[in-house]
Amino acid sequence: MILKARKFSETDILIRVNWINDKRINESMTFELPATFEKTLIWYKNNVGNPNRIDFTITKCNNDIVSMGGFISINRMDSNAEFYIMVNPEMMGQGFGSKISAWLFNYAFIELELNKIYLFTNDDNINAYRIYEKYGFKLEGLLREQKFKNGFYKNRRFYGLLKSEWEKLSWSQKMINYEF
Repeated sequence: MILKARKFSETDILIRVNWINDKRINESMTFELPATFEKTLIWYKNNVGNPNRIDFTITKCNNDIVSMGGFISINRMDSNAEFYIMVNPEMMGQGFGSKISAWLFNYAFIELELNKIYLFTNDDNINAYRIYEKYGFKLEGLLREQKFKNGFYKNRRFYGLLKSEWEKLSWSQKMINYEF
């Protein structure tokens, strides 16, 4: 199946709000809940053109939205950024997260010319960190009781992938195609 990547746009806000409010998404991510269209529109307007982040919407050829993801805290001086991804809750478990993550990792090293991608994930989000480890990310630390959610403190895993490591991986690319 061919997927298409495009920049996140205002037309994607309602879907983003619905996903953020879905327990399958917000259980593993850090959002102020409940998300509303109004607050998300303000977030969007405050971030349009922000050089320290890039947000993508990934669609099927029929324009159904499969995923949203990108990079935040892009630091040009230190050449690193934090990765995030959300997969359509109705499409989880179908391999989209893995395929889209690989595209985004390639984008970061090729287009953003980063030296390092890092991410945080809940210690109990086994499916997520298995994907990251499959793509060469190294566990750099465990942040004990870092996140308070649903009345409990959760441990967070901190992962990183260096450009020098990425270059040696079989799935790394030399150029980016927005259809993949």
